[in-house]
Amino acid sequence: MDSTNAHSADASALGFLYQAQYALLRLWNETSFEAVIYLETLDDVVLDANGQTILEQLKHSLSTKPEAITVASVNVWKTLKAWIDVLPDLDLSKTSLHLVTVADISPTSPLKVLLDETENRDKLLVALQEEAQRVIQERADAEGKGIKPLPHAKRAPGCEAFLKLSDDLQAQILSRVRLRPGQRNIRHIEDELAKRLTSVLAKDQPHVAARMVEWWNRQIIHAHCGKRDKAIHRFELVKRHMEIVADIEHDNLVDYFAAELPPDTYRSHPMVENQISLVGGTETWLQRAVTNEWRARESRSRWSTENPTWQERISNYDDRLAEEWSYKHTDICEECDGQSDEVKKTKGRELLRWSFYDAPDKIETLTSSVTAPSYVRGTYHVLSIDGRVGWHPDYFALLGFKK
Repeated sequence: MDSTNAHSADASALGFLYQAQYALLRLWNETSFEAVIYLETLDDVVLDANGQTILEQLKHSLSTKPEAITVASVNVWKTLKAWIDVLPDLDLSKTSLHLVTVADISPTSPLKVLLDETENRDKLLVALQEEAQRVIQERADAEGKGIKPLPHAKRAPGCEAFLKLSDDLQAQILSRVRLRPGQRNIRHIEDELAKRLTSVLAKDQPHVAARMVEWWNRQIIHAHCGKRDKAIHRFELVKRHMEIVADIEHDNLVDYFAAELPPDTYRSHPMVENQISLVGGTETWLQRAVTNEWRARESRSRWSTENPTWQERISNYDDRLAEEWSYKHTDICEECDGQSDEVKKTKGRELLRWSFYDAPDKIETLTSSVTAPSYVRGTYHVLSIDGRVGWHPDYFALLGFKK
């Protein structure tokens, strides 16, 4: 369903994602190796670098031509309110306040002085005071006339908070404010990052950028879930960038899914369950199989997409796994000749256990960079779908592979 309703959270979700993507680009562009960035603490994005703190309010839009910013803009007053609220926690002498927006500034707006830190802000201060007073007065007039709802509801909190400050404090705040209009929206952040990876071959820049974004998003999630500190250091980003480039240069596979869990909606091929049921495998065994089959399947798909030349190597490794399995399966077939089905099931479960516990340790890995046991475990279940491997001595006939 492509349509949205009045309560759609799309804009809010994109706004948060934009914060994360912008923070990545911001930290990469920072020159200080010791720079640290935070999301959703004192502001949307907080950067600490060279003894200075930069608070950045981000205003995102997917519009091809967002409405230009003026002193009457809701985003200006919401931003001022956000900064005023955290004033007790700030040392203004060591803090810069940035309003970052994809919109442009109105060519006639006094806000233009915020593009240059050396520009005098006296006229802007007067314009903001007058606008705030106008908003408060119009709300008071409306209230006196019994008009509801009162006008300027979105701007009123910011206007009231601003006017409660002394003239000196208002001026101090404006002296620390910078406006950064005309920023790229979320559609273009990853492309912009790719262009900044000047030490990477042009053909590899999009892939490296995508990998960096993927890693970054995981760090953001972990930070918000309490799995890691909310401070993300630039040296972490640089280290990850170097690892990604090294993987590409050495043609290394990355085991993306070794510790991941399949989504709740995932359903493996019915043959995975049929193979396990045939030897009396438990529900626990089925869950293990589904998890590892998903991990292997996702890895194979991604590797083949990122580098089609790996398809042959993956296929050759399938042959290697099937070969080792065939030795074991041939043995149990001989041992079970003339035996009851219960004996065959028991031997089949032993083979299933071998594929899970022993094979990952006994068989050489696909590559030195893929060491987790999940790939071998899962690949055996991938191969079981087409009957290349199985657990029961007679699985080939019993499951209809023998035509």
